[in-house]
Amino acid sequence: MIEIRELHTLEEQFHARMIFDSVWPAANETQITSNLLQAMVHSGSYLVGVFDGSIVVGASFAFPAIEPEIHLHSHMTAFIDTHRDLGLGTAVKMHQWAWAKERGYNSITWTFDPLVRRNARLNILKLGADIVSYHPNFYGNMADDLNSGDESDRLMVRWDTRSDQPAPRTEIVDPPFDAELIALPLDIMEIRHSDPELSQRYRSQVRTAFMDGFAVGKKVIGFSAHNEYVLE
Repeated sequence: MIEIRELHTLEEQFHARMIFDSVWPAANETQITSNLLQAMVHSGSYLVGVFDGSIVVGASFAFPAIEPEIHLHSHMTAFIDTHRDLGLGTAVKMHQWAWAKERGYNSITWTFDPLVRRNARLNILKLGADIVSYHPNFYGNMADDLNSGDESDRLMVRWDTRSDQPAPRTEIVDPPFDAELIALPLDIMEIRHSDPELSQRYRSQVRTAFMDGFAVGKKVIGFSAHNEYVLE
């Protein structure tokens, strides 16, 4: 049975840190130190573990933020290999949404790699969140195995928590005639390892399209059935 529980003690937080470090491994580094995580949880940050029985199979961490409004910023969510692509990411986000709403936050923000198709579909379609900005190389060079060798471009997501419940979107099958479409590869992670040069071309193309589109006031209105961001 899957259960999502808040992690309060140092012993509980250790399991979350091990999840983060196993998903984003980096030599001689940890994603977040135990003392910093303890201080942030004690001060009101969000930290949950996803339990399959007694085993922690995932974790999520978010903290209060004040720019451009008081909100909750979701920084990390990760699962071990055996529990990915099972809908648990959606379950954690819904738990986070309820947690933030209960505590008076008007929104949740987070970032994601604009080239990762499954995250784009989750955020825009399943959750109904809004894309608010594009940030080239947002985190700088990242040493973990998943991100090394690539620039850390990120889209910023804002998810409103003031409604009674989130409002998912449906795929756009027939985009408006004047819409701009930004296409994505099916699996950028595989391309990043097999053809780094092609991966960089995708990065450059998507970055330019978003930056140019946002510069003239276009917004992301959805995601198409053909794996494209739809801007208008």
